[in-house]
Amino acid sequence: MFDLIKGRERALLASRHAVIYLFNTFRFVGFNPPAQCHFFYFLYSSIITLFIVLLSPLIFNVGWIRDRNILSIMEILNCVQAALNVIGVPVKSITLALSLDRLRSIEPLLMKLDARYTAPEDMARIRSSAITGNRIVFGFIVSYMMYAVLTIMSALLGGHAPLTLWIPYVDWHRSMWEYWLQVSFDSLMLFYTLFHQIVNDSYPAVYIYIIRTQVQLLASRVRRLGTMAHKGKDATYHELQECIITHQEILRLVSTVEPVISVTMFVQFFIAAAILGTTMINIFIFADATSRIASVTYLFCVVLQTSPACYYATHLQSDCEQLTLSIFHCNWMTQGKRFNKLLIYFLQRSQAEMPLFAMKLVPINLATSVSIAKFSFTLYTFIQKMGVGKNLKN
Repeated sequence: MFDLIKGRERALLASRHAVIYLFNTFRFVGFNPPAQCHFFYFLYSSIITLFIVLLSPLIFNVGWIRDRNILSIMEILNCVQAALNVIGVPVKSITLALSLDRLRSIEPLLMKLDARYTAPEDMARIRSSAITGNRIVFGFIVSYMMYAVLTIMSALLGGHAPLTLWIPYVDWHRSMWEYWLQVSFDSLMLFYTLFHQIVNDSYPAVYIYIIRTQVQLLASRVRRLGTMAHKGKDATYHELQECIITHQEILRLVSTVEPVISVTMFVQFFIAAAILGTTMINIFIFADATSRIASVTYLFCVVLQTSPACYYATHLQSDCEQLTLSIFHCNWMTQGKRFNKLLIYFLQRSQAEMPLFAMKLVPINLATSVSIAKFSFTLYTFIQKMGVGKNLKN
């Protein structure tokens, strides 16, 4: 299982292998059926989808609203910070479920792109990309499961329910068996909800990283144009044509995954500021020691939901700029007029960016991620200065 993240069997890896852990996680949450056991998998998938995708906004909110008069402010905020995040799960999960074939469709294109690179340094970069893609997903799993464990442990130590989710006719304050039923149900819902969040939040970073690698490979290939003495002008011209075709295929790759990323990232941007603000209020004003540790981990996970994708998207733009510079720095001076005319066309085409937008409104980059963090901190500061938190605590 861990061969990919440890880098074993490197010689067998290609760009399409960067999504192995991702699609294994899709299978775990019920979106990627195996070749066998269709009926049992369909039953399992139906139950998970019903409770996590369709009913989770209701289940996560009714419980704390019903018990708001007997819950402490800390317990309410623990529920609210999780409930806010769950509001976006139906849209993100349904979008991904409907787009799996679209995401899978890029694999033949990736195989075609990889086949153009035979140099040892290029093949090493492709293998590194495959390993990194799986490490991204594994990093999300470790971070989110750490939050789940800390949340459940802090609830057990504090003698309260982890999330106070709604179970009809069950009041965990009433008896010990109802308390443990509530804890078990909360833990199970939290576990599967987090795995849905893992696939929703990790896939943009994985696919953007794959695209980055292809742009970097193309830039290295273009930089070597005209530098190989054993290749004549005709062969170099033909290779330039291949580079242009490769660039068009990378643009096609972007146009395939961008509409999916656009929807899910927009939903996450929309709710991230509210989640961060609520969590910071809980950490600095209301939470006890154990809940504060769980909330800090949750704060890290919320930042993790958008930051990797924004980071790689920002560097993708830098890689596109490097591609343009690579075209200029190739050995074009020793080539013929025909080569230089085609190179100018390629130079103009390469200057068109590969922008990634959330619903064509919000750019996916580090500036947006930082702006959301600033807004949430401003929201927390405003509430603190107003003394709202102090009054509620008293």
